[in-house]
Amino acid sequence: MIRKTLMIMLFGVIILNANLFAQNQHMLRQIWRETEENYAGAMAAETAVAASELKGKAVKANALPQVRIQYQNTYGTFEGSSGGFFPQPGTFNVSGNSSSGASAVANNFASATAEYELYNFGRQKSEEKAAAFFTEKVKTDREVYLLKLKKEVSQRYLDWIFYGSKLSWAEKNSQRLAEIHTVSKALSRSGLKPEADSALTYSSYVQALAMQDNLMGKYRAATEKLKEFLRRDLNPEDLDGNQFLNPEMNLAKHDSAVSEHPFVRTLQYESEYYQAKAEAQTKAALPSLKMLSGYAYRGTGINRSGYASGTWTDGFSNSTNNVLVGLGMTWNISSVYTNSQKSGALTKEAERLGHLRDQYQLALSVERKALQENLAEKQKELLKEAGAVKAASQAYKMYAARYKSGLITLIELLQIRTILENTETTQLEASREYWQQVISEAELSADFEYLFNNL
Repeated sequence: MIRKTLMIMLFGVIILNANLFAQNQHMLRQIWRETEENYAGAMAAETAVAASELKGKAVKANALPQVRIQYQNTYGTFEGSSGGFFPQPGTFNVSGNSSSGASAVANNFASATAEYELYNFGRQKSEEKAAAFFTEKVKTDREVYLLKLKKEVSQRYLDWIFYGSKLSWAEKNSQRLAEIHTVSKALSRSGLKPEADSALTYSSYVQALAMQDNLMGKYRAATEKLKEFLRRDLNPEDLDGNQFLNPEMNLAKHDSAVSEHPFVRTLQYESEYYQAKAEAQTKAALPSLKMLSGYAYRGTGINRSGYASGTWTDGFSNSTNNVLVGLGMTWNISSVYTNSQKSGALTKEAERLGHLRDQYQLALSVERKALQENLAEKQKELLKEAGAVKAASQAYKMYAARYKSGLITLIELLQIRTILENTETTQLEASREYWQQVISEAELSADFEYLFNNL
C-alpha cells in the first residue's frame, strides 16, 4: 500500500514538473496563440479577406442575366406633342388623345426586362481574374500583418524576459553588496579594518538598490506592454531566464526561396492585379453584344372610343400587354482613347510594383544571409560569455573568503565585484542582442519555430 502511494505521488510530481516545463518552454507560443485568436488587429485582417472574397463573388455575378422590374401608378395629363428629344435623367413622357371626358386620368405601368451579355471580348474574365488576384493580395497582406505582429509580440516578450532577468541580477548584486557591508562592519568594529570601509560599502549598497528600483520600473512597464496581447495577468513564475541566457544552439539556416516570402508575394499579387485591371480597361472600350427580352403592362383611364375618365380606379382598365425580344450592341466610341490612357497608367503601376518586388527580393536575400552569418558568431560569443561569468563568479567567491580572513583590502574585493558585475551585464546585453537578431531573422525567413520553441 505504501509503495503504491509513493508511486502515485512520484507520478503526480513528474506530471506537474512536465506541465511546468512545457509552460516555460512554450510561453511565447501560448501568448501568440492567444493573440491570434483574440487580438482585434488579427480579426480585422481576417475580416478583410472575407470582404475581398465577397467582392470577388459580386464580380462573377455580373455575368449573370440582369433582371429589372418596375411599377408606377400615376395621375396626370396626357396631352401629346410632336417633335423629338434626347431623354435625360429626370424626364418623363406622356402620350394619348381623347375626344371627351376629363383632362387628367390615372395610369398604371409595370415592366420586367432581362439582359444577358453574350460577348464582351473577355472583359468579364479579366475582371474576375483581377478580383482573384486582389483576394490573393489581401490574403498575403494578412500574412504580412501577422508576421509583423509576431515580431512585435516576440519583441515585447523579449523585453519582459530581459528586464526580468536584469532585475534578478540587480537583486543578486544588491545581496552581494549587503553581505560585503555586513562583513566590513564586523571587521571595522573589531578594529581589523577602518570605519571608512563600512561607509564605502554602504554607499555601494544603496547605489545598487537605486539601480534595482530603476529596473523594477522598466520590468513593470514591459509587463504592461506585453499584457496588450493577453487576457490574463503575468506571474513571476512565468519568467524563465535560463533559456534567455543559455539558448539552444540549434538555429538552422533557412534556404527557402525569397520569392515565397509574404513581403514579396503581396507585391507580386498587387502587380498582377493592376495588370489584369489594365487588360479589363482595354477591353472595356470594345463593343458589347447582349440578348434582350421584356414584358410590359399598361393601364389607362382612356378607353378605345377616346373617352377619358378621371376616376382613379379606371386607371386599371383599358390595359395592354406587350413582349419584346431581340439582340443589341452598344459601343462607346469616344471611350476608346480614354480607356487606352487608363490602361496605360494601370500597366505602368504594375511595372512599378514589379520593380519594387525585385528590390524587396534582393534586400531580403542579402539581409537574411547577413543575419545568419552574424548569428553564427553570436552563438560563439554567448558560449564564451557564459564561461567568463562562471570564472568571474568563482574568482569573486575566493576573493570574498580572503577578505573575510583579512588577507586583502576592500578596494581589491570591490574591484573583483565590479569585474563580475560587468561580466554579468555584458552577458545579459549579448543575450538580448542575440535574441533581437533571432527575431529579425525569423521575420525575414517567415519562420518563428526556433523562437517559439526556445525563448
